[in-house]
Amino acid sequence: MESPAPTASRRPLSYAAVFLVLAVITGIELGVKGLGLPRAATNVLFLLLSLGKASLVAAFYMHLRRDNRIYTAVFVLPVILFVVFALATIVI
Repeated sequence: MESPAPTASRRPLSYAAVFLVLAVITGIELGVKGLGLPRAATNVLFLLLSLGKASLVAAFYMHLRRDNRIYTAVFVLPVILFVVFALATIVI
C-alpha cells in the first residue's frame, strides 16, 4: 500500500521553515566574521555552516530526502571528499 501524497498545505510550510533555517544560518555566518576568531577556525566554521546549508537545500529543494538512496550517495560522496580535502589543506 502506497503512502498518501503530502498535502498541498503541508509542503509550503516545510519550504518556508527550511527557508527560515537557511536565513538563520546565513545570519550566523555574518556574525562569525565579526567574532575575530583565528582564520583557520573561521574557515572551519564557514565550511560546516555551508555544508549544513547545502544539505538542507539538497534534501528539501532538490527532493533528495525522498528519492532513491543511490541519488543521495552520488550527491553526498563528492561533498564528503571536498570537505576532507578542504580540511586537509587547512591542516597542512
